[in-house]
Amino acid sequence: MIKKTLLLSSLALGATSLSLSADTTTSNSDSKDGNIKVLYVTHEPGRYHAYTPQRKIFEEIAKRNNWTLKVMSGSHDEVEEKLASNPDFGKGADVIVYNICMAKSKKLDAPFNIIQTTKEKGIPALLVHCSLHSFWPTYKHGDVTPEGANPKAKTKPEFIAKWKETHPNDEFPSWPNMTGIASTAHGPRKPVDAKPIDSTHPIFKGVEKGYTTAPKAELYNNFITGEDSKNTTILLNGKQGNKEAAILWEHPVGKSKSLSFTLGHDTAEWSQPEFQTIITNSVHYLAKDK
Repeated sequence: MIKKTLLLSSLALGATSLSLSADTTTSNSDSKDGNIKVLYVTHEPGRYHAYTPQRKIFEEIAKRNNWTLKVMSGSHDEVEEKLASNPDFGKGADVIVYNICMAKSKKLDAPFNIIQTTKEKGIPALLVHCSLHSFWPTYKHGDVTPEGANPKAKTKPEFIAKWKETHPNDEFPSWPNMTGIASTAHGPRKPVDAKPIDSTHPIFKGVEKGYTTAPKAELYNNFITGEDSKNTTILLNGKQGNKEAAILWEHPVGKSKSLSFTLGHDTAEWSQPEFQTIITNSVHYLAKDK
């Protein structure tokens, strides 16, 4: 009965089919070959985040913009395994949007395949909220900086040794190599005031003056800052009380780039027109890069 209810709910949003343990494709009946092909990666239902209603909101955004949408979902462990075991998981996509939370993941092939999908295969990525708190063992837990990683990124020597044993010719997948700026903690669940650095940037069309989030937002810290990551361009600043941090930034990754947007903890944030505008503009901006 639960699966049937989910299926009917997704059909109402214009999806052709939905199973939380399988990849699905959603497309508008008026879609054309030139439409943006978006892969949305999440896992459901989510432990700390309501990923099912957030996925439904993203499906609505995709439908409004006439994107051809494919959803990769399933349980946390199922999606983690898909990312780790399939280097071609992003094949055919123009943009990949990650809305995941894999903070404790030790499957190093998962961040490696994600990074390679952008770095070598040239598919730009939008990383939302807890995607920035994923794969902490590659940069937060330990005391050794892997070769090629930001000096602030630390991992355990046994992780590096294991990686070299199984991937002797591949760079250790330190997650900040994908994100540039990186986070390790967040503040209280209170509103965040978001202000663009350059209001003329195409990402902020329609929200040039910034906005204030719904009440239960989280301000992620900048453990690796913009100063630490020289190639990163900060686009949006966030302020919560007397704390400030970059909350949206762009980072070059090999043949393409990533955008990291740390807002979006609460589904009420996803329901805000300003948040949806930034998500929409970000996908269009990245699609032009590909």
